[in-house]
Amino acid sequence: MALAADVPLPELEGLIQRSRALEALRRRARSQVTRVWLTAAVAAVAVYLLSGPLLGPFGWFAFLAASFALVVWALIRSQTAAKPYREAYKQEVLEPLVQAVLPGFRHQPEQGLPQEVYLASRLFPNRPDRYASEDLFEGEVGGVPLRFAEVHAQEEHEDCDKNGCRTYYRTIFRGLFAVAQFPKAFSGTVLVYPDRSERWLGLLSRRLQELGGRLRGLGLVKLEDPAFEERFVVYANDPITARYVLSTRLMAALRAFRDRHGPLYAAVIDGTLYLAIPQRRDLFEPPPLWRSAVDVGRLRTYAEALRTMRAVVVELGLNVRVWGERALDSGKPE
Repeated sequence: MALAADVPLPELEGLIQRSRALEALRRRARSQVTRVWLTAAVAAVAVYLLSGPLLGPFGWFAFLAASFALVVWALIRSQTAAKPYREAYKQEVLEPLVQAVLPGFRHQPEQGLPQEVYLASRLFPNRPDRYASEDLFEGEVGGVPLRFAEVHAQEEHEDCDKNGCRTYYRTIFRGLFAVAQFPKAFSGTVLVYPDRSERWLGLLSRRLQELGGRLRGLGLVKLEDPAFEERFVVYANDPITARYVLSTRLMAALRAFRDRHGPLYAAVIDGTLYLAIPQRRDLFEPPPLWRSAVDVGRLRTYAEALRTMRAVVVELGLNVRVWGERALDSGKPE
């Protein structure tokens, strides 16, 4: 049984043993949460039976108000009951896994990337109405500082019809967001987006891309790499800067990264690389209380996400200077 190519079998066995040791804590938390919701349900039924005879026509409103208060109470108590298990899982299982894949990295589950960092990337121009970030990781890979966290940015929308209006939130971006140092010194802005339209829309896609660049205050840049053009669309404040940043090697690395890890967004702004990798669900969370704490599939998902973020540096060559030296070497050209 193997978790990932770079997570040795002894490490995996240790993680499984640690997960198994948390089973008693998980079952206790599950029992507490069950009792909380049963108590709330019994109380709601009692309010329903009593509200009519005691309050007459106002009984229905009393029942709704009481039910809402009971749900809020149950949610708060459930989170409190589950917190020891969640914290223990992250400390006893997730932290050793982080050190196995990303040695020396610091993981702060309750911290995230500030919204200002997300906005500084210019990848998603609409300022979110809701922004949340958690599970911040900080460290170095090959001497290159790397920070990444889960980010969920949403914008508010209103939908109106003859029955009135309702407010809902649409996701702008949800996934892993990384910040790293770029090995080339320059001043400028280069944005790289996944291109999902040109193959199907042809010239219309090109016109839409040009419009998208103007809306960002940038120009569409065409590069001499057909395989890269099939996968990405590039905007920059200067085509020369874009071609300087997107070397043949980096374009090949971005292609390989995209083919291996899925769609990605990249921005290189004044020497800083921002990378956004969409994800459909929250990562780095313990198994639900209703499932066993021993979940090798979940551990594999954790390890793959961490390896993907390490690949930001290694596969994109951020730890190699323009002239070919390692980032930690003397800094003098060969």
